[in-house]
Amino acid sequence: MGWRGIRFSLDNVQLLMTQVRAMLRAAEGAENLHIMLPMVSAVDQLDSFGALLTDACQQLRGEGHQVIQPKVGMMVEVPAAISQLPLWKDRIDFVSIGSNDLSQYLLATDRNNAHVAGLFDHLHPAVLHEVKRTVDAARYCQLPLSLCGEMGSDPAAVVLLIGMGVRTLSMSAAKLPHIKSLIRRISCQQAEQLLAEVMTMTSSRQIRQWVNSAIAG
Repeated sequence: MGWRGIRFSLDNVQLLMTQVRAMLRAAEGAENLHIMLPMVSAVDQLDSFGALLTDACQQLRGEGHQVIQPKVGMMVEVPAAISQLPLWKDRIDFVSIGSNDLSQYLLATDRNNAHVAGLFDHLHPAVLHEVKRTVDAARYCQLPLSLCGEMGSDPAAVVLLIGMGVRTLSMSAAKLPHIKSLIRRISCQQAEQLLAEVMTMTSSRQIRQWVNSAIAG
């Protein structure tokens, strides 16, 4: 369930070092390399990767390469990371909410298990509250924030994300025209009002119906 991302990488440190060195060499002389760490749940993981990255940079400089220290960010997809963001802000440069895994872990649902897949919904009130808490924490810490996953291409969810202050979304190219059209039609003020209305609701069905009705009118 959880042996992936930074957890797997730190358990295979030689492989991780090879990957980091390859990224640094590919971006030699450039200042736009960003490395994002998935499945972070403990500060030790950030510190271990930071030490490895520093070591990789020093190695390559010693070999004559012009290496620029890249920015390092993290995925917020493990619920434990949300409350820790203010404590980790000096160790990271940006944040991305992984809405699929965050929803899955918050709701204890495996989307690939037919018995519980129907319980998965990123408009569940608990998911919305935790996403908003993450957005607020990132804003407080002055960390650039984005969101990826199915939530970023769900029209009802996008409106609420705009209301929270999310300004960078990741989605498949096929979804772009529809979401772009929606964003052009909805003002930030309208999105904020809708968000305020649904944050007191108790079911994802009620939330979806309310938002869809508002954006259809």
